Amino acid sequence: MREEKVTFTKTDWQRAQTAVFNEYDRLIKRLHVEGVDYTILQARRIVIYQDLIEEWKHAVPTLMTDLTDNPAALSVFDDLATDGQSHLLDRCAKKMENWPDYIPSPLTIWLELEEDATAE
Repeated sequence: MREEKVTFTKTDWQRAQTAVFNEYDRLIKRLHVEGVDYTILQARRIVIYQDLIEEWKHAVPTLMTDLTDNPAALSVFDDLATDGQSHLLDRCAKKMENWPDYIPSPLTIWLELEEDATAE
């Protein structure tokens, strides 16, 4: 059976972008609520989120070009269909926390995550 590729519209990508930004905002709000000790414990995760979100700050046409073939990034659409929120940053951060080191370049990170998704 042939797997059909789903095409997302500019509006879909704008919605996904907003959801990813909202996920980041939820982390920041939690850091404020939990306080300094929790924030220190989450330092690596904070850096990972910041690196991941940089790619999502591009204009939507660029975002579409960069991430349209990236299974890790496209998984945000599954999140939106499930509960209307992004869990993308958390999911990717969990994978990246196991990487011994990574190049903190947003596009490089997404390409690495795509390779991980393809290898699974």
